[in-house]
Amino acid sequence: MTLATAAAVAVVLGATTAAALRPPTALRAVWSNELAVRDYQNLLAGKVEARLEDGPGIVLCQPGYPLADAWAKLAPGAADAVLPFGSEIPETVEAVDGSGAVESFPIYVCVAHTAAAEALEPVLAAVRDGKREDLVFLQRGDMIEPLLKRYGCGRERQTQALLYLGCNEFGKLEEDRVGMGEDVQGMAKFAAESCVTGKWAGAVADRLRRSKFHCAEQFHRDWRRNMIECVVFESVYNLVGALHKNVPVSEVGAYFGDEADDMLYEIQRALRGHLAVTLLAGCESRMAAYAATQARSKQDNRLARAARASPTRNGFFYDLSTTALARDFPDPCPMHTEYWEYGLEKGLFE
Repeated sequence: MTLATAAAVAVVLGATTAAALRPPTALRAVWSNELAVRDYQNLLAGKVEARLEDGPGIVLCQPGYPLADAWAKLAPGAADAVLPFGSEIPETVEAVDGSGAVESFPIYVCVAHTAAAEALEPVLAAVRDGKREDLVFLQRGDMIEPLLKRYGCGRERQTQALLYLGCNEFGKLEEDRVGMGEDVQGMAKFAAESCVTGKWAGAVADRLRRSKFHCAEQFHRDWRRNMIECVVFESVYNLVGALHKNVPVSEVGAYFGDEADDMLYEIQRALRGHLAVTLLAGCESRMAAYAATQARSKQDNRLARAARASPTRNGFFYDLSTTALARDFPDPCPMHTEYWEYGLEKGLFE
């Protein structure tokens, strides 16, 4: 062995030893999801939870939120009681047929707008443990999953509903479900479809179907994909629209669709690594179709807006980026980070 070869070997051995002594880098990436595996095993084994039908319940909400009142009126029999966030939950409610008190009932928590989602933690902290399994989260476009997990409410049996519903000027519920023609097999395709999972999924679905609204009952794995798709839509389309001088959401897809899709592709890669989830095929087309429906009329044309404090929307994805960069990993969502920081710098957010 020549002196040069010996020196090279020594360098390699020294580098290997140094690498072995270096402490391992902490990773946040998630490469598997045991809930998805369990759902699939239950499906193959034919294990299905007992379906609970619609009945009396109570509704928790921020004061003055019209969706809560409209939802309470969909109850069979008398309307559900509507209580403000922080109220004490009663032990029983009256049965629909007036036969007595019911001890097991759904507790609908309206977090279908960002302000309510950001005010959710004190509500969860105030609910006693015995009632948490009956909480039904009515949500739309806000990532509350990390918060629910901290309070033991993010399990597969917890009832969570993604509602593509809104209230018109008369306080009546309207559905945002969008027809997209037929697929290659001749089956009708839709975007913005409401869905539900968990213990009280049957009650939620019954309540909506009785009023001629669509609602799919799903395993937690499939429901989670649909929920995250809605979060991504609200984050991406509102951010792109806000940077283009708050154009209507419908115009984001029509005129800036390439930007939205590029950002979406980056976020999808980040989701696979950090949340062990892949959005369902065709999400780009569904988002574009849903965005187009936001131009309901000249008087009702939803503007793209983003908030500076946005922990349940853009802030969630920005946190993935800043955490990765702080640990010397590449930014998983560089385009989102660039747009978000530019908007903050220029004061383009509310």
